[in-house]
Amino acid sequence: MDLSVLAQGVRNVLSSSSRSSAEDDDDTDNSHVTGGPLARVGMVVDMSDANFIGGFIPVLLEKVRHPYCRPEFLYFTEDDIAISADKSIRPVICPKNADRMPLLVGYAETINAGKTQQNEDQATARLLHIVQQGYEAEEAKELDRKHNGPISNGRRVSDDEPLGSPTISLRSDSPSLIAPRIEAAFFAIFDGHAGTGAAIMASRCLHEHIKVGLFSRLSEVLESLIEMDRQENFIMSKCRSESAYSLGKGVSRREKQSINADSLVIGALESAYVDMDAQIAEEKQVFKIPGGCAVISAIILLGKIYVANAGDCRAVLVTSDKVEALSRDLTPAAESERKRMQEIAYRNPEYIGSCFSRLEYARHLTKKDMRKKVLYRDWFMDGWSVKTVRDGDLRPPLINDRFKKKRLLNTIGVSRGLGDHHLLTVDDKISIKPFLSSVPEVRVFDIRSLSTLTDKDVLILASDGLWDVITNEDAGLIVKSALSSSDPSDPSRYCAAAQELVTAARGNPTESYKWMMNCGGLASTDDITVFVIPLKYCIAPPHGEEEEDDEEMINLD
Repeated sequence: MDLSVLAQGVRNVLSSSSRSSAEDDDDTDNSHVTGGPLARVGMVVDMSDANFIGGFIPVLLEKVRHPYCRPEFLYFTEDDIAISADKSIRPVICPKNADRMPLLVGYAETINAGKTQQNEDQATARLLHIVQQGYEAEEAKELDRKHNGPISNGRRVSDDEPLGSPTISLRSDSPSLIAPRIEAAFFAIFDGHAGTGAAIMASRCLHEHIKVGLFSRLSEVLESLIEMDRQENFIMSKCRSESAYSLGKGVSRREKQSINADSLVIGALESAYVDMDAQIAEEKQVFKIPGGCAVISAIILLGKIYVANAGDCRAVLVTSDKVEALSRDLTPAAESERKRMQEIAYRNPEYIGSCFSRLEYARHLTKKDMRKKVLYRDWFMDGWSVKTVRDGDLRPPLINDRFKKKRLLNTIGVSRGLGDHHLLTVDDKISIKPFLSSVPEVRVFDIRSLSTLTDKDVLILASDGLWDVITNEDAGLIVKSALSSSDPSDPSRYCAAAQELVTAARGNPTESYKWMMNCGGLASTDDITVFVIPLKYCIAPPHGEEEEDDEEMINLD
């Protein structure tokens, strides 16, 4: 019998069973319930990961394509991973060799306080190379990072390099044949839930989809794009028109006004997330890929930051004069997300059947409220209206606010992300995936809108384990303090800043087994992952001993 047919048959049998598995994390949590009893919450069933009851059919899909690991730029051994997983002390982990992180990027992480066996957060950092189509591949030589001299073994330039690999120096026998090329710095955090599989796979593969998208959209016009960027930066400085990067080849005037570099990069990111989600769904039929993940990524390209967010991770810009969020949390609490998911339930009522109500109510309803008036909102409403309570209104709402975080289908605290293709609510076996979007919200920040850049101007990328207990402003203060007190020549100073952020959010254990922050509040018990990215070195990468000192600024006027 074909294995895929057998697997589908087992899943069909299991879909009517009552077996459940609880993944106790901040995205699927059965704590913080108030105001009376509810149906079981915070539990999900991944039917593709189920064992057949009885034992006469072997467990299916046990093959793992991407085994559990920590981010590759940490260069961890199995012993290192075991130490990092100690939940009694929750060590704050940084890269072993900070000087192996190009652009001096800082990174730190710590595991949760016991909710899951493994750290479900993942991260990736890479350099993506885009070369003008029509040119021959260029010869590349590795440079010794310490002596900045060529290593003898030459090789062709790869399409992407993990941050932490040797710097690439491009050479050509004929300068006139050097292909127009640009490099993009790519960073991403994957906050897993209900298992580590989706987060690990996405951390290994998302950049490949982004690379394909950028190549297909930008490589054909890269030479023109670079020239437009140079001319406009010289002539117009910060006063850049909306269609500044318009591609003038074979498009109408109307198309010119909308087709620009920003729209191409945004489209590449949006399609990459959707393609990544589809790849997880496809490979989940063959490999064991449990759970899902919220994702946030940042690409720094041609002087701009493109932040793509699908979930509740966050990007925060910290400069000398401001702290600014470059993403918004996409959760059931977000107004636009509430309306989007209610509209899905309105147009597809079979998705919730008779188990949930799609409406949002101003208060929790009980049988005592029957025939009374209540304020409510539907998918098309920004304001509130009044209705009489009927039997259907006593069902749990699609988005329930009786938790620490608002939850979708009494289960999950995010509304976008990757994976989760076979996750069901435990009581009613309602599929969660139809309401979860893999499309990211992309925001663009032009670094050249800043008049100057110093080594204290950074982008913070972090999972919600940090933002649940640390405000944007406090994160900015922590980073500024850490960088101000560090030696400008220390390559680990940004890792130290990331470590300070993680340590502040993790807090310290107490005799009651709670983790408390130094300020006295409850600390985060979630996995915490943080990047601190120095923008100055994304614009002008440092070169060993010639690195500029702390007081040096880059003038962007």
